[in-house]
Amino acid sequence: MSRRTPDLGARLDALERALAAGRGRCDPAQLAAAESLVGHAAARRRIAPERTVVAFAGGTGSGKSTLFNVLAGEPLAPTGVRRPTTSQTRAAVWPPSGAGTDATADSGHDSARLLDWLNIRDRHYVTGGIGQTGLILVDLPDFDSTAAEHRSEADRLIQTVDLLVWVLDPQKYADAAVHERYLRPLHTHRDVMLVVLNQIDRLDDDAALSCQRHLSRLLADDGLPDVPVIATSATGGTGLSELHAALTGRVRSQDAAAQRLHADVDAAVAELAPLCSAPAAKRSAGRQDARSDEALAQSLAEAAGVRTVAAAAGASYRQRAAAQVGWPPTRWISRTRANPLRRLHLGPGASGPSALSATGGVQRAQVSNALRELAAQRTSGMAAQWRRSATAVLTAGEATLPDELDRAVRTADLSQGDRPRWWAAFRTLQLLLFTVALAGAAWLAVLAVLSYLRLPDPTVHIARTPLPTVLLLGGLVLGLLLALAVRPFVRIGARRRSARARRSLEAGVRSVARRCILDPLTAELRSVAEFREAVNDTRR
Repeated sequence: MSRRTPDLGARLDALERALAAGRGRCDPAQLAAAESLVGHAAARRRIAPERTVVAFAGGTGSGKSTLFNVLAGEPLAPTGVRRPTTSQTRAAVWPPSGAGTDATADSGHDSARLLDWLNIRDRHYVTGGIGQTGLILVDLPDFDSTAAEHRSEADRLIQTVDLLVWVLDPQKYADAAVHERYLRPLHTHRDVMLVVLNQIDRLDDDAALSCQRHLSRLLADDGLPDVPVIATSATGGTGLSELHAALTGRVRSQDAAAQRLHADVDAAVAELAPLCSAPAAKRSAGRQDARSDEALAQSLAEAAGVRTVAAAAGASYRQRAAAQVGWPPTRWISRTRANPLRRLHLGPGASGPSALSATGGVQRAQVSNALRELAAQRTSGMAAQWRRSATAVLTAGEATLPDELDRAVRTADLSQGDRPRWWAAFRTLQLLLFTVALAGAAWLAVLAVLSYLRLPDPTVHIARTPLPTVLLLGGLVLGLLLALAVRPFVRIGARRRSARARRSLEAGVRSVARRCILDPLTAELRSVAEFREAVNDTRR
């Protein structure tokens, strides 16, 4: 009785999920076996799952064809004496009861479709011999044949049939070729394998027992410790009843095909296991990730010129403030100077790339170093394939960084359109004081003309000081004092605008880091986790 196994469909679904996560990331050669199995398993589960295909595999002279004929009840396979060989695949089919034994009687039945799928053309419908309905017994070409096509045919069906019966003989059962080429690689298929030590009648009882025990030890070394070893003699009848019982038991259970596919999944899992990276230790993963993210953001901020732009935003604010609330006679000086942001091709009305878009070599090196450190930290312990795929994602993201960073800088809030309310009040007051000074100057000019013409002087005095002089000097002095008094407010505003610009720029840079680097990398690493989880789901 076969041991209980997980649902085959669930295992195959998990295998397909693993393949979906691995495609385009892992070497196709490493996924080839699993890819082939998925298609093969779907077809085998669809075609005659209740039929059991049992193949006799063996080398030249092992007597497998004679054993095949005995179990079939008919001399279907030719046997030889001087150099017995099997050059083509033959099948003995026990059709459903009442189906007949001619080659067309079962042509529309499942066994015929199954043999067509297996590409076995030489088929014989029999009712004698082992007499087990649902059994398809196959005699394979010799796996040690001198003809390459014979060996290829044997290898093809060894990878396909439901149950493998290895027919060995006392002279060559320890041959390294069969153990290293077939038995050891198929250690995951122990549940769908029997080993027959045929021609046992050539040995005395002690030698036969010793030979059988030695073969069992060799199988254990091959990773097949529980595979039954049945000693037989096709000509003497020894062990045939035991072999008959083993085969009919497998056929009646109708799970040999599923067991074979389970074993194939086990083999596929073994192939995929080296690609499974251990999940990152919980260690301080969150803190390490945060540090690497921050290091990347700082490198990108440096490359984007965040400090330079933030400082220019503050300088631009000071210049605009001077042009609005400075002493009126000197405002024109501020207006004639180039805006610090305009020099960087930033601010309202600017178009095209900024002056910072051409990142310097030092900044590029810093970004590359940060990306390498990020990749090393996030892919620590992963298989080389996943590290390469993660690096490819980072390389693709790095290529988009210059344009994206430039866009982030150009769309950042640099506070170039705002005008604080106090600007209007101070501007009005400055204009009023300047107007008073101008009025005083004009009055003094009129007085000078009147004095030149020796006309009466209508001057009004305040504390013995002519009112025009008071107006002129008062307007000028108060205007200059007001211009000096407003400077601390301008500096505070400039610092705030610079800080606001920096926050906006850093937010944009972090958004670029997430969009171009961190999110694609996270998605790639999620594929690694999905691959690992799917492979784990295929295990039993």
